[in-house]
Amino acid sequence: MIGRQVISSQTDNIVAQLLPNSGNGTNGVSQIMTATPSAIATKLNENADVIKSQSQGMISSAKATSTGSKVTYTLESSKLNKTTVGALLLASGDQVEEVADKVLDSMKKAGVAQPKLQVDLTDDKGNVIKTLNYSA
Repeated sequence: MIGRQVISSQTDNIVAQLLPNSGNGTNGVSQIMTATPSAIATKLNENADVIKSQSQGMISSAKATSTGSKVTYTLESSKLNKTTVGALLLASGDQVEEVADKVLDSMKKAGVAQPKLQVDLTDDKGNVIKTLNYSA
């Protein structure tokens, strides 16, 4: 449950940074700023240290890249395996999907045709344990 709270808290922080400075920020997706894949990757990378520190050792590396209309976000951990990833997604998959929807909506508003988000969960050797793909 701590992991879910950390993810929720950091998700809110990252999404809040994508919201416009004016307004009260309570409308969520409807107020999200437009952002290109490159801008989203940059923002995720700027928050990597915060996400790592708040994960209580679960995430050892967080890196985002962008190519064309796609953002790829790679989260690395020596503590993840297929079983733990499955349990984490069962517990907080709805939050992951909510963030993915907001990211995709932001890219669509920026005029990106067929935006995509890929989240790779890897072990400490870089082997992909699970890939989550989202598209609009």
